[in-house]
Amino acid sequence: MPHILIVEDEPSTSWALSEGLSDDGFTIDTFRTGEDAWQWLQQGKSDLVISDLRLPGMSGIELARKLQRGPHAQPVILVTAYGAPDKGRALERAGIVDCFAKPFLIDQLRQSVQRALTGSRSRRKPRKPRGATS
Repeated sequence: MPHILIVEDEPSTSWALSEGLSDDGFTIDTFRTGEDAWQWLQQGKSDLVISDLRLPGMSGIELARKLQRGPHAQPVILVTAYGAPDKGRALERAGIVDCFAKPFLIDQLRQSVQRALTGSRSRRKPRKPRGATS
């Protein structure tokens, strides 16, 4: 059963992500800061991280970069209320496989999670944030 870390400082968004993905059979742990998630990863293992872009302390991009430098490399999906960072190649190098603008459709996020976990992302570049209007 794949294990997902959700790093989100907004409790309602964290809850919605957790609830929306737990129906798919994932084991999920949630954290409010990148530092807390990083500390957990020093002793635990996950298959995917879903992180807010802007967090208190370490940002979602900083967390992704740390993950790619260490033994905990794994795909990262960003969610953001502030639009995409304008650094496509930097996101790709950081292991970010997708980026979603809040509010987003949970079904689109589920599809991205499945692609990331099955490795079908096939070295594609992260897309600009997608919103719920499509």
